Formats: sequence, C-alpha cells, structure tokens
Amino acid sequence: MRTIEPRTEPADYAQWRAASRGDINYGYDLIPTDLRLRLKAALIAEQGGICAYTGIGINNAHSHIEHLIPQSHCAPGEVDVAYNNMVACFPGREDRYVPFGALKKANWPSPEEQHLFVSPRSAGCEGRFQFSIRGVISVNADDAAARVTAERLGLNARRLEALRREAIDATLNWHGRSPALLDLPSARKRLAALEHAGRQGGQLEPFCFVLTQALRKHIARLEYIRESKKRGGR
Repeated sequence: MRTIEPRTEPADYAQWRAASRGDINYGYDLIPTDLRLRLKAALIAEQGGICAYTGIGINNAHSHIEHLIPQSHCAPGEVDVAYNNMVACFPGREDRYVPFGALKKANWPSPEEQHLFVSPRSAGCEGRFQFSIRGVISVNADDAAARVTAERLGLNARRLEALRREAIDATLNWHGRSPALLDLPSARKRLAALEHAGRQGGQLEPFCFVLTQALRKHIARLEYIRESKKRGGR
C-alpha cells in the first residue's frame, strides 16, 4: 500500500455534486456513467496507475471505484459521493475474481472497526507494511490496525505474494536459486528512479513501494559484502 497524495476532485464531478445535492435520490448510484468513467480516470491518475490496496497496475478496463468506507455503511448523498472516500482498485468488471484487495475487503470495515482500517489515504500508511526480498508482507507486532488490514485485504494471499515476488525478481535480475545479478551502481540508479517517480506524482511502476523496499535491502547486502571484502583484504 502506498500513501495517496490528495488532489482536487475533478471540476465536473464537483459541479455534479453541487447541482444534485438536495435531490431526493442523490447518491453514488445515480452518478451518470460518463461522469463515473471520468471520475475513475481521475482516481487512477491520482494513484499513479496502481491499485490503491495491492499495487497492481490498473487502467480504466482493469479497475473499479472502491469506497474506503463501504457504501453499505454510508447514507446516500453523503460519504458515498465524497471524493476522498473513493479510490481505484483492481479488478475491473471483466476480470476474474481474485481473493485479495477490494473484493476480499467487501463491506469491511463496519463503523465499529473503522479504527482497524489502514487507509491508503492516511499519511504514513506505506511505512506500516514491510516486504521481504521475496515479497512476503509483515507488520510490526504492536500495530493491530496494520495486521487486521493486511488480513482483511488478503495482502498475504499466495497469488498476490507471487506477483510481488515476480516483480522483485525482474528488478533484481534474480533467477531461481542463483544470486541476484543486479550490481550495486545499477541498484542505486534503479532505486533513485523509483523514488524520483514517486515524487513527481505521475505514472508509477506496479508494486513500486515493494520494489523500493527490496532494492534497499539488496543495496544494503551488496554494501555489506563490499565492506567485508575490503576488511578482508587489509
């Protein structure tokens, strides 16, 4: 999960909300189809083209609008139409069911469990989830909300873990049981490029927040090996 830097909601969506507020049937389900598509496109752009929960690459066809506070817990015309309660998530209408992310989250959290949900719109959410160099997720033992969120979103699902591992392997040039082939200068350059892209607010690489952590671990290992060789050569 990566912290979503907020942007201003699309002007045409703000205008629709202002014009529709007070109507008897005002609510998310009455947003016109073409406006909903533009709204989703704005959310995808805001997120850099990755799923708000999983980091999978998304576009209009392979995503849907997800409510952070589920619609079932929202009164029509209130939080259900609030732009900051929406994110874009994998999968799309034509994709197969996946046992993780927004589909697994379903109608969670209830109002009573809202405090256990780590939202991608919350500051610092990215630092509350750690990933090993093999794509395995973990959380701090005393962070109950991160633990419950990871479970409720299925962030430890085998299929999702495998996708993270594939992305890491491709980045580190890691094949089978052989050591990762990405050398130290290349690893530093790759990390700098990911961090730069994150600051620019544009298109992001799928699983970028996972790759960043993996690269830092890889760099630390290579630096340790280099320093050990220097000490051994004295």
